[in-house]
Amino acid sequence: MKKFTLFFLSMFLVWGASMAQDKFEVVRVTPSGAVTAVDNIQLVFSQEVEVTFPEGGFAVIDEATKSEVVKVANVMENEWLEKTWVVLEFEKKMVADKDGKGEELQAQRITTPGSYSFTIPAGMIKSATSGEEFPETTFAFSVVGTFPVVGYSPQESTVLDKIEVKFDTEIDEVKMPANGLRVTDYFSVEVNVKPEVAISEDKKTVTLELETPITTPGSYSLDLYQGIFVGAAGISQGAYLTFEVVDPTPRFITNYNDGDEVKELNGVVFEISFKNVKDVELVGDKLEVFLPGEGAAVAAPLVKEGDKLVATFSENFETPGDYLFYIPEGLFLMDGVPNEEREITVTLVKVDIKDLEIVSITPESGKVDQLEHIRIQFNQDVQLSFDENWQWISQRIMLKCGDKEIPLQYAAGMSSGTSNTLDYIVNGEWKNNEWVGTPVSEDGTYVLDLSSIVVDYSAEQGIDELGYPTTIWNAKNHKLQGTYTWTIGEAAVEKVVAGEGEQVIYDLLGRRVERIAGAGIYIVGGRKVVVK
Repeated sequence: MKKFTLFFLSMFLVWGASMAQDKFEVVRVTPSGAVTAVDNIQLVFSQEVEVTFPEGGFAVIDEATKSEVVKVANVMENEWLEKTWVVLEFEKKMVADKDGKGEELQAQRITTPGSYSFTIPAGMIKSATSGEEFPETTFAFSVVGTFPVVGYSPQESTVLDKIEVKFDTEIDEVKMPANGLRVTDYFSVEVNVKPEVAISEDKKTVTLELETPITTPGSYSLDLYQGIFVGAAGISQGAYLTFEVVDPTPRFITNYNDGDEVKELNGVVFEISFKNVKDVELVGDKLEVFLPGEGAAVAAPLVKEGDKLVATFSENFETPGDYLFYIPEGLFLMDGVPNEEREITVTLVKVDIKDLEIVSITPESGKVDQLEHIRIQFNQDVQLSFDENWQWISQRIMLKCGDKEIPLQYAAGMSSGTSNTLDYIVNGEWKNNEWVGTPVSEDGTYVLDLSSIVVDYSAEQGIDELGYPTTIWNAKNHKLQGTYTWTIGEAAVEKVVAGEGEQVIYDLLGRRVERIAGAGIYIVGGRKVVVK
């Protein structure tokens, strides 16, 4: 009887666990707790759901004022989303575009610090399995400000055992992640950070201690996630800290490394600096470099400047090949010990930069029915140039028709992996993982000023500072030249007679020509000229 009772009890527990798994409930809500910005609302349920979005939507409420902050306008439809997910989008509004010349439709976001709430209406979401309705439920979250890490130490040391993280605001609390923090190298070494931390008296420095000191020379890093440090100003931004653990033995290093490849060696300054050395005494008075080919040597005076030894060569080395800088044994003393002999070979590589030319522009200049996609093909690989903020300079340019401006959007990736073309989409937008545009077909003459496009060219393959393959662009920030014109409908181009005398002439491909050779459109002295 006892065994029989235990059997049914165990079956009841299994059935109960199964029923708990089948319970229709929300298992994750975003945003929740403290966040820095909110772009949408995401709910994940224990079962697949069906959504009936209420007419007019519902609001996110500022708890301090009890006023509406933003309207939740619709459910995002995406075939890639799991059917247990519900993503609710905020209402879009017209705001000034980044150029300040017009307006564009943008989704709203919440960034103002404060406490907020939203209420999911009863019956809006129901289980696609059982039909059970999710009841009216209110969720709360808060938006907080963020502050950056302003410094840390040590960035280079012989032993890494403690890390001081510095802020310009007071830190009240450190929230260590559940899985802890780890210092790693770029491959597999991991050393845990102790969960106990020390906050300085002024509350602006936090000291993290490693469970095991790192003494093996190499590069290491620590990923500090957003929100680990909390203060009156909000939560900390994420930070990626890097460290160098160096060999503690006395040694010298040079600003050129053996095997370096360079594109110029004019007015070479060769520097010798020191690590873990207290005193340096210069014994010799010159440094030699052996030239490629014949092996002849050129010397430069070696002088002590602060804690470095410096040799400045007045010669311009222009012959491609290997230049061997020779540091003989005993050229200087490091804490009384003569240096070892060292040879450093630097290779001068000359790059021939081919002139950039436009091969074709499609559609061709002349009369067209509409303009939707403009492709510019070059005689070599190009890329759009970047500005100081690493943004493409010519990502969005303008096509002009009289007083009107029509935006052209650079469409990266439309060239099927090739890089000798640039593609622009008329009124281009990124929708459903592809570039789509709105063509223009209104009668008129449409002019593209090619000088609004800035590119890098003369590409070659090289190796970056981490040893990975990279593309090197030898000619940068090059403005294209000339204009290109299309005509839609019966709009006529005013005839302009070419002037006489010495003038700079370009065809519509941006190529400079010696003279007007036949009928067509030319740019003469900066003016558009039509020759019939």
